[in-house]
Amino acid sequence: MTVTPLKNFLNPVAYSPCWRGLWLLALPLLLAGCVSTKSTYNRDQVARRLKARSGYELGAARTASAPAPTLPNLQDGLSEDETVTLALTRNPAFQADLSTLALAQADLQDAGLLANPVLSGVTAYGTSPVFLALNFASDLLWQRPGRVDAAQLETQRVAESLVSRGLLVSRDAQVSYTDITLADERLRIAREGIVMRAEVARIMRARYRVGEASELETVAPSADSLRAVDDFYRARRDAQVARLRLLATLGLDSVNADSLRFTAAPASAVVVPPLRTLLDSAYAARPDLWAARIGIEGIGKRLKWERSRVFSFVLSLNARLNDPKPVSLAPGAAIGLPIFNRNQGRISRVKAELEQASWQYLALRQTVNLDVREAYAQYEQATQSVALWERSYLPTLTDALRRSTNAFINGDFPYVQVAETTRQLLDAQQRAADARADQRRALARLRYAVGGRF
Repeated sequence: MTVTPLKNFLNPVAYSPCWRGLWLLALPLLLAGCVSTKSTYNRDQVARRLKARSGYELGAARTASAPAPTLPNLQDGLSEDETVTLALTRNPAFQADLSTLALAQADLQDAGLLANPVLSGVTAYGTSPVFLALNFASDLLWQRPGRVDAAQLETQRVAESLVSRGLLVSRDAQVSYTDITLADERLRIAREGIVMRAEVARIMRARYRVGEASELETVAPSADSLRAVDDFYRARRDAQVARLRLLATLGLDSVNADSLRFTAAPASAVVVPPLRTLLDSAYAARPDLWAARIGIEGIGKRLKWERSRVFSFVLSLNARLNDPKPVSLAPGAAIGLPIFNRNQGRISRVKAELEQASWQYLALRQTVNLDVREAYAQYEQATQSVALWERSYLPTLTDALRRSTNAFINGDFPYVQVAETTRQLLDAQQRAADARADQRRALARLRYAVGGRF
């Protein structure tokens, strides 16, 4: 048996047909590897988009076991902007949602991977030579670009969904902050009601002591005074509960809720554009609408990928070790014939998903339209109510209570009229506070409905 020198075995000229076949086999695989699996839609991109739409920072990425971000100075109170920032950086549910972006990027990385080549061999037995075969599942050569494109679009869709989720967290934080300020306002009104009713009860007891009123006439003012105290206790409880709920979502359970002050800026200082402008802005900027559009495009890419899977193709490089030639190399191929299985089920499923996504996008557009119109109507109504109570009813009732109280002190006015005027004034103050809170809530919902600040 002749032995071929090693230098001849490695010489491409001596074995040019075999090595040429090897390079022809490897070249498509190298070209397929040129498809990029890098995605620009990462956490930094989500943070920039959220900053541009809402004006709030997302904060640096951290793990669940990492220390929580540094708290702002709570001695001077907690503003609405600080509350939203804390919600975006400390809310565990939102941090869990942000992890879906890493899952999408992992799926993108998986979509770009090629199947490992399979090396099979048969050892020599009797007069049979040693046979080796290196097989490549080369149908991925034309499937991989479509698969990677679909995964890229899914990563982009998830990023846009996270921007929408961040806007939702911001809106909920603003609404919770408004609930706290409303509870504090109700507590202030209840405290003022105690003072007002206690003063009337004091006057009635003084008149009873000098003989200007009967003992029976002192019962009603004292009962009203006790009811005012009960209203105060209920308002204080509501304020505590509202604080505890917000602080729990911010991860501030250890903070003394009663000692923390909350101050809200009046919503009347915000200039709200016309409804038509808001609708156009919502259709163009809502991140969930963008995510739905990208999702439809991604399903289209998946449909192309599923159609490319009709054909299966395996390239192989065969090596035979026998005499008189030590090594014989030859390329081979195996083609799957799409006679029975043409991937009809998967193609039909993706077509149905595309149809479903299209209808869902149209439904989402209707929801966006309704969200904007509803929030705009609520803001207009609340603004009108604020103006009505603060400019008309409250000044009138305040003056009426002052005059009726003076007349009651002089004995010219019955207690029942003073009590009714007091009740009307306290009720008007409650309604004015409710209207201001409704105005701020509607403004927060309107900002979310249009996809950010306007």
